[in-house]
Amino acid sequence: MKILLPAEIKRPVSIGADSVSMLQQEIAELLPSMEKEFIQDMSHISDAAVYEGDMQVDQVVYLKDNLYRCDYSYNWVIAWTCSGTQEAGRIQEKVRFSLSEDGEIEFKFLKLEL
Repeated sequence: MKILLPAEIKRPVSIGADSVSMLQQEIAELLPSMEKEFIQDMSHISDAAVYEGDMQVDQVVYLKDNLYRCDYSYNWVIAWTCSGTQEAGRIQEKVRFSLSEDGEIEFKFLKLEL
């Protein structure tokens, strides 16, 4: 998945550790429009687990070259309708992404194919 940083961000975009706070802020602002792509498979919790909301960017980490990692989290819930009970929790996820000087971010989600 690719996105372009807003035009207000000075070009060429600085690549490296200095851009981490700017990237965290910009990704957090864009997150509501990308929420669906950021929700990962929750079958390791339960096949009945579903996304409950409150997705947040916890941190952005510079790795090397033009590669970064975005740590994010969100709530999940399982509603056991037959017993009238509910389980809930918060899951932490990570996604690597690359940043180009023209402001393009490419997220590299890992997808499990069965």
